[in-house]
Amino acid sequence: MSCRIGTGGGARLVVLSILLSGCSPRLTTPAVDSAASEAAITEYDGDGDGAIGGQELTQVPALKSALQQIDSNGDGQITADEIKARIGAWRDSRIALTQLLLSVRLDGRPLPGAQVTIVPEKFLGPAVKPAQGKTDERGMVNLKISDERDESGVHLGFYRIEVSKKLGEKETIPTRYNSQTILGIEVAPDNPSVLGPVTVDVKSR
Repeated sequence: MSCRIGTGGGARLVVLSILLSGCSPRLTTPAVDSAASEAAITEYDGDGDGAIGGQELTQVPALKSALQQIDSNGDGQITADEIKARIGAWRDSRIALTQLLLSVRLDGRPLPGAQVTIVPEKFLGPAVKPAQGKTDERGMVNLKISDERDESGVHLGFYRIEVSKKLGEKETIPTRYNSQTILGIEVAPDNPSVLGPVTVDVKSR
């Protein structure tokens, strides 16, 4: 389920749809700063060629995972204009909140009791919020920002995925899947990988 907001002549119909679906009419799409795309290049363009590509993409797992969606000219690099276009697509969708279901597997088997957090890329600014949840016995988790009605889902955006499971104080999942994660995702209505459960595979070694 996705919650949309409306403007202009169709606003009444959209608000009615929101009310019937259980979504709050107070929901609004996050206002991503207009300078976000340039901020991404500033942060991750290590060689100064005006794009993020090659090894630079490993620093931004969300962009790397969504390269096909973002890289409109197919050159294997991501420019500020391409990031700006994706942010514009989120805004134009008018989706304020959507559902994101993950299936987490450890060494190919469902991972129950794991804490999963998606952390928005810093260049998006504070409006796009993190979301989290704990996997059930099947390794499934439906992420949400909080237990508040207006935050019972996730914002569209570029995210790092962090998977953690502790025994006492000891972390049992390698750091490459949490504090130094290599996992990322773009949550967007035209990203086919998020239409059903998203499989997140982690390895113990």
